[in-house]
Amino acid sequence: MNRVELSYSSPAVQAVRYDKFRGVDFSTDPSLVAQSRSPYAPNMISDSGGQPEKRLGWRKLQSVEAPVNGLYYGVIGQNTVFLAHGGTKLYSWTESSAPVILRTGLTSAPSNMFAMGGKLWILTGGEYLCYDGGAVTDVSASAYVPITVIARAPAGGGTVYEDVNLMTPRRKNYFTADGTAKVYQLDAAGIDSAAVEAVVNGTSMTEGSGFTVNRTTGQVTFTEAPAAPAVAGQDNVFITFSKTVSGYADRIQGCTICAAYGVGTSDRVFVSGNPNYRNWDWYSGLGDPSYFPDLGYNQVGTEATAIMGYTRLGSYLAVVKEDNGQDSTVFLRSAQLIDGKPAFPLERAVSGVGAISKRSFATLLDEPLLLGGTGVFALTSNLITADRTLQSRSGFVDAQLTKEDGLTEASAVEWKGYYLLAVNSRCYILDGRQPKVRNSEGKYAYECYYWENIPAVCWMNYRREDQQTLYFGTADGRICRLNDDMGIIDRYADYPDGLTGGADAIHAAWATKMDDDGNPGVLKTMLKKGCCVTMKPYQRSSAKVCIRTDRDAVDWQVRYQPIDIFTFEDIDFSRFTFNANDGPQEIFLRKKVKKYKRIQIIIKNDAAKEGFGVYGISKFFYTAGYAKK
Repeated sequence: MNRVELSYSSPAVQAVRYDKFRGVDFSTDPSLVAQSRSPYAPNMISDSGGQPEKRLGWRKLQSVEAPVNGLYYGVIGQNTVFLAHGGTKLYSWTESSAPVILRTGLTSAPSNMFAMGGKLWILTGGEYLCYDGGAVTDVSASAYVPITVIARAPAGGGTVYEDVNLMTPRRKNYFTADGTAKVYQLDAAGIDSAAVEAVVNGTSMTEGSGFTVNRTTGQVTFTEAPAAPAVAGQDNVFITFSKTVSGYADRIQGCTICAAYGVGTSDRVFVSGNPNYRNWDWYSGLGDPSYFPDLGYNQVGTEATAIMGYTRLGSYLAVVKEDNGQDSTVFLRSAQLIDGKPAFPLERAVSGVGAISKRSFATLLDEPLLLGGTGVFALTSNLITADRTLQSRSGFVDAQLTKEDGLTEASAVEWKGYYLLAVNSRCYILDGRQPKVRNSEGKYAYECYYWENIPAVCWMNYRREDQQTLYFGTADGRICRLNDDMGIIDRYADYPDGLTGGADAIHAAWATKMDDDGNPGVLKTMLKKGCCVTMKPYQRSSAKVCIRTDRDAVDWQVRYQPIDIFTFEDIDFSRFTFNANDGPQEIFLRKKVKKYKRIQIIIKNDAAKEGFGVYGISKFFYTAGYAKK
């Protein structure tokens, strides 16, 4: 704010200019916020220059079984496919065609997806599925069958080669025949009733035709002794069988958290989130998410706190847990090769703040963000000391955000330089496009905004080339998107029933602080002349200017004015204008306000299909004696 004293008349007139606006501030009393921020600014967001303008509207595209548990996209071959997990069903969908059911009978709970190997892999917390662009299959149906032992003699021994796969009971034993033995001892006893297969010197055999099986002892007896290999020491008898270990597949099928990571690349997937293994996570085989070695797991910290999510921090994969006030909440995983085998050691990084929502993880620009019990935090690293810490980034909205019910279900996404956190049909936004603000402790906070009527329970930011399209799913089964593709007028309305339904107005406003003009002990009078609001130009716009003083329980309107720009693209004869100037426009208040101690100016727009933005507010006043009460 700039305040100057003018000597136009007596008493002296003072001028105040509110401009260079930032975001909202809910951290303190409305009379104490900075002049550039607002204590009340619903449904506003920064434009390309950082000035506040009305948010985009949204529209319903499709409906699926409620609730929408996840929205996903991926590239299979040359095609981009869109999936939706709605209720107990998995759908493929597009904006223009009705959803097609791909699978039914799924667990209805928040799910997750990742892409690898030209396929999409879905974790529902009850199933682990694979989509190849045609069919959706259980991963266990076609999971990699590991070779658990090689160079094995008929009587046993050999070299352990690959670990058992949690996703399938199938495994292979490779033997080197001696030409005389008929009985071959498998590396497991008590094997399953599933058919046993054998290949001897290139010839396939089936159980009962060439060999028999004792499942109790795990022995295979050939009718004729397999001949020794042509090349000495070379395996030439390959036996495939099944040995179910109870609960193995459930360990992966119960997961809902995933992240790609590996040695120098992202060639493996790590999964967690199984409520029966709160602090466990598992990693897949190289480039093969159908293979989860039974020994490829870690127990991260104590079992008292669950793993909540993963985020990348440089070359590390950070594993973030709940906060119980005792254990470390962030562990850093590194990747390395030891004797040619991958290893993923963990080190403790942060104690204190933990995550409370599994869906709150998103990276804003280069900062990993997550929701803790007292706000949104960033996982940071000190370049000098190499210490890692979690620092608050949402101080301007924490007072309101932390009072929301159901924060454990909050869902976040990064979109065009913003971090959006949705809960209870409200959205809290951290603005990565404006400079961060350093507080008294030397820590940074993002400028923040606040939206209403955003019923998102999950998000999807569809990225391609230099474009980003934001979709969200709702608790009642709607798939929606923001209206950034619509015309300059139509984009500023919500269409909860789709474009064929009605257009709902977006109720937006920008309020100044409750300003005492530097002295609450003196009465002031705002002049009728000169006071104005500078508005951002739109083809269709209007504004209501309202006043609230220390004497008022609620604000009251002093001026309403359409501020359209003439264009042949949209002519409304009910509010026809000859104004073709696309520069900023002023609305003059033309209202004298007498003897206030504090005053707040509020600019509102509650009309559908109208843009709305504020550049500045000019106020002129003079002192009118001392306040007595």
